[in-house]
Amino acid sequence: MGGAVLGTAVVDANGNFAAPLTPAQANGQIVTLTQADAAGNVSPLGQAIAPDIISPIGLTAAINGAGNLVTGAGEAGATVTIRDAGGTVLGTAVVAANGTYAAILTPAQLNAQVLQVTQADATGNASTPATVIAPDLTAPLAPIGTVSGDGTSLTGTGEVGATVTIRGVGGTVIGTAIVDANGNFTAPLTPAQANGQIVTLTQADAAGNVSPSARPPHPTSPHPSA
Repeated sequence: MGGAVLGTAVVDANGNFAAPLTPAQANGQIVTLTQADAAGNVSPLGQAIAPDIISPIGLTAAINGAGNLVTGAGEAGATVTIRDAGGTVLGTAVVAANGTYAAILTPAQLNAQVLQVTQADATGNASTPATVIAPDLTAPLAPIGTVSGDGTSLTGTGEVGATVTIRGVGGTVIGTAIVDANGNFTAPLTPAQANGQIVTLTQADAAGNVSPSARPPHPTSPHPSA
């Protein structure tokens, strides 16, 4: 700290002393100390290392478009760890002397997963977590659906939040629906499909990834989905 005096104390009759430090030194700092006798004679310098109980700061994180690399800034020498929602470690890196890091993720994260990023210094003090959201490049599975007995609606299951699109002969859109929080949807059909018509359905997630198409069984022609 540029030679600033942090504390003083008088050595007692047992040869011991205790000096309060202001400000407290709690981040692994090296401090120097001397003692001077009553005549003013000063000893050589001694050293003491402060405890490191302060969490590192300055963590930033970003994920690349391929979902396999997290980069950012942190405290030099700290270890950055990236975990998935279940706590599994996907990648680690040590922050370089210039305060940057790059951590390879295994496996790549390609389905809008929320990842937690932390850094820990050599003493094990961990930072406040940062989060990154992986790119969404993964198409949902084909939805499952059934046309109602009167042909006026199609109900089924899909990926939460996805938009289901139903097409009739020639690819004309005859109904749409959003999959609810329970994974269910109901789409009104216009016009009604009550004469054994073949319909197909797909679902698209928020990133626009479109599922394979499915062909639901029709009440007058109950064939398995294809």
